[in-house]
Amino acid sequence: MAMTKNMRRFLAAVDELMDRPMGTEGMGLLWGEPGEGKSTSIAYVVNAMDGIYARAMSSWTVTSMLGYLCRELGGQRMLRRADMVDFIVEQLAENKRPIFIDEADHLFDKPKKFEMAEALRDIYDISGCPIILCGMEDIARTVQAHGRFARRITQWVEFTGIDLDDARAVADELCEVGVADCLLAHLHSSARGNIGRMVIGLSKIERMGKASGIGRVTHEQWGDRELFYDQPIFTTRPTRNGG
Repeated sequence: MAMTKNMRRFLAAVDELMDRPMGTEGMGLLWGEPGEGKSTSIAYVVNAMDGIYARAMSSWTVTSMLGYLCRELGGQRMLRRADMVDFIVEQLAENKRPIFIDEADHLFDKPKKFEMAEALRDIYDISGCPIILCGMEDIARTVQAHGRFARRITQWVEFTGIDLDDARAVADELCEVGVADCLLAHLHSSARGNIGRMVIGLSKIERMGKASGIGRVTHEQWGDRELFYDQPIFTTRPTRNGG
């Protein structure tokens, strides 16, 4: 796992939530555009801190969310929501563990009236255990508009594109062939610092380097090969009357 600046900020934020002074709220929010490495970072922190991980789904209801958390804590789904909340809180009282909810945008679906977010708020209020949500670029605005929830969040972490130094760290960590500075700069610029796109490009560079027996690939050797698997761009289909 490459320790990028984004990753270090997130680790520090979760550390602060775990060791926060009494009276300080303990919820966190991580957000960013697709491909910024949020889910990978959460997976790392969950393992490092013995956290509880859940990926929210569009099909979730409060009952299915609570049932999932019960199973993650060694229990079973129950008939009554209140019983599941009691079980979750009891388990967290015995062993204080942070809860991470990935794809948390689904918690704020308007048709479901934020019921899942409210149920999580109850668990947090009673247990005091940190809850960290992770979502797409618009979730921060959504949460801010949900005032009772937003005031409990004291760690707001946005993942943005990585810089060239972090790009070097990622390349050295993930790519099994060397990537020359000139090619790395080309990849970083083409990916606009998006770590997800950079990982795709590095995998293609690695494959090319191994196939060609090149230990360190330069921009000149790479040439004008495609770095990503982008979708085709379609032009507007002309109408029958030529419009």
